[in-house]
Amino acid sequence: MVLDTEQLAALDALANSTLWALGQGHRQDPAGRHLYLWGPPGRGKTWLLGAYFDALPTERKKRMHFHEFFRELHARARDASRAALERLDAGPPSAGPGVIPATGAARAETRSSAIATAIDSLLGDLDVICFDEFHCNDPGDAMLLSRTLKRIFEHRILLVTTSNYSPDQLLPDEYFHHLIEPTIDLINTQMSVLQVAGGTDYRTLAKASDERSGYATGSIIPAGDTGRMIELGLEIPASHEAVTIKPTTKPIAAKRAADGRFWASFEELCEGPTATLDYLAMVEDYTHWVIDGVPAGDAMSPFGLRRFGNVIDVLYDKDLRLDLVVDGELEPALTLLPPADAARLRSRLAALASRLPSVGR
Repeated sequence: MVLDTEQLAALDALANSTLWALGQGHRQDPAGRHLYLWGPPGRGKTWLLGAYFDALPTERKKRMHFHEFFRELHARARDASRAALERLDAGPPSAGPGVIPATGAARAETRSSAIATAIDSLLGDLDVICFDEFHCNDPGDAMLLSRTLKRIFEHRILLVTTSNYSPDQLLPDEYFHHLIEPTIDLINTQMSVLQVAGGTDYRTLAKASDERSGYATGSIIPAGDTGRMIELGLEIPASHEAVTIKPTTKPIAAKRAADGRFWASFEELCEGPTATLDYLAMVEDYTHWVIDGVPAGDAMSPFGLRRFGNVIDVLYDKDLRLDLVVDGELEPALTLLPPADAARLRSRLAALASRLPSVGR
């Protein structure tokens, strides 16, 4: 593969940072040499990070999609907090009946300590940690994100991230943007920020069918095109296949959920109270997803559109097949998203084999 100019610049930066952090026979402080690679989707950032990670000359390394990292971090923080609060409420071993409950300040301090413990347990004794799709769209995650970066830098772990957002574009909602500003300051002072924005979106390049794999084997199919469904091997579920699954805490009504295949309506999967944690749990069991009844873009609710994007993000990252059965043009919905989110979703839809020119192919 021939790298473009900006990919080559990113490769040089990766090599230089790694030589500094790992090449002296012992770990050097990588302050200022952590890397934040950002740019439009489809420019090869994730591919480059994967090749870099595979070549790293250390076993003490970890690469995670940011969705997965936060899922694991929330779970560990919740468990650590629960255990710590139970110990706090029980009082010292010598305490008898009638222990006075801990104060609010003590409980807050206990939760804060548990979060630090959870972060440290995820980081372990790493030399390098790599995050794909670094982002923050949830105000509730902003403080946790700042604490995570601080711990990484304090432990002198080399951090390399890819993102579709420049640091200043994180948590773009003007009502909440101030919550992410400490994190932006950390990125700008501790990391080298490098744009990877070559002119080609490699996901849109045509590939022969025998070169397609995983996510890219999926399709966007107009509703009612039974010929295309048959051609793709998609058999509409029978009524007796309907089942309710519960990947985390919310039940999801599926038309099919068996033998590694999951089929559900857009209404159920994206307009219902599902979350990214559900999708991450489900990819462990289902490697081929079909979502039907995907409405025309102007008929999606804002929450449905956001969940739709999250499903696609998870399946794209896991490289699992996705087929969409759509009722109309999707492009009108994309104009309602922040520009970086719209560009990412448009690019990932374009990676599917589509008959519809309206998704940006």
